Amino acid sequence: DRSALIQSLSTKPEYLKYKASEANMVLDFKDWQIPLGRRFRSLKLWMVLRLYGLENLQCYIRNHIKLAKHFEDLVAADLRFEIVVPCVFALVCFRLLPAHDDQDCGNKLNQDLLDSVNSTGKIFISHTVLSGKYILRFVVGAPLTEENHIISAWKIFQDQTTLLLKSN
Repeated sequence: DRSALIQSLSTKPEYLKYKASEANMVLDFKDWQIPLGRRFRSLKLWMVLRLYGLENLQCYIRNHIKLAKHFEDLVAADLRFEIVVPCVFALVCFRLLPAHDDQDCGNKLNQDLLDSVNSTGKIFISHTVLSGKYILRFVVGAPLTEENHIISAWKIFQDQTTLLLKSN
């Protein structure tokens, strides 16, 4: 009975919710295992340290933090957006400001922007809800990410935002 297994192991934080999963159009195999056991976490850390070494891992993390900060600076320079919380590690939380101070309209607008950006197939972002506000989450995490990728991602946001605002 897979439903009993899934129900007992499922984690559903806001940032892991998406349309295909909510509509049961896909199987979320993340809910079919026990991924948070101490031994599994320590093995993952040990493998990463063995692969990169401490100094390379530090350099890798610092570079991703720098790239996320660059993305945050690009977002902050566009008056259509707001940074919701300061950049933490490689995570940037931001949102598109609605034309009026209407939270429901703003939530719908940001949800539409997330869907629009993800539907390009070029980048994937997630979301969360903080104090009732739908927030976009941009994370730098791929090993080969460079500054040109950050600039390209921001261009996608700008283009999709412009299209979205024209259609509203």
